[in-house]
Amino acid sequence: MTISDPAGDDADVHAAIHEATYRALCRHGYHQTTIQQIADEFEKSKSLLYYHYEDKGELLTDFLRHLLDELAERLTVEGADPYDDLLILVDRLVPVPMDEEAVQFRRVLLEIRAAASHDERHRELVRRSDGLIRSAFADVIRRGAETGRFDPAVDPDEAAEFVHTALLGTMIRGVTLDDPETVARTRRTLERYVDRYLLVE
Repeated sequence: MTISDPAGDDADVHAAIHEATYRALCRHGYHQTTIQQIADEFEKSKSLLYYHYEDKGELLTDFLRHLLDELAERLTVEGADPYDDLLILVDRLVPVPMDEEAVQFRRVLLEIRAAASHDERHRELVRRSDGLIRSAFADVIRRGAETGRFDPAVDPDEAAEFVHTALLGTMIRGVTLDDPETVARTRRTLERYVDRYLLVE
């Protein structure tokens, strides 16, 4: 990429803005973060930030779209064993243990989810996020049933919805109450569910 490549420059600017937004959100939380605080985290010229976005709402909506793209990549698993792939997905969504940065960012995600009840733009992005997660789990469970690893009598979509709901509840309780043991305990229970109800002996 050369300095005369406007598309490349624009991509670099947006990547830097997304990184600055991530740092500001982790530091201040969703509701308290201002566009000036994002600008303070932005290492390039502040005028570039205001050139690309009119306000905080537009910037955060773009940031959430960026997160969806990253989520889609993280949910792509095509290993040899669907059982291992299922546990990989669980770990990527709710890792145990979570470092402080991971906890802070998941608090931000929960704040965004709560705000979606009042903001249609965010609500649609949350719907898409949930859909990506459920589809990823359903695809792995379906692949496991087709290869004889999982019980073919299990409905992949219903099982995926249960796993997703359990993980979301785990994140809500663990992050809001700052209770890592709740996260670890529920993760163990979820793994037992997979072993008992999905896995073929």
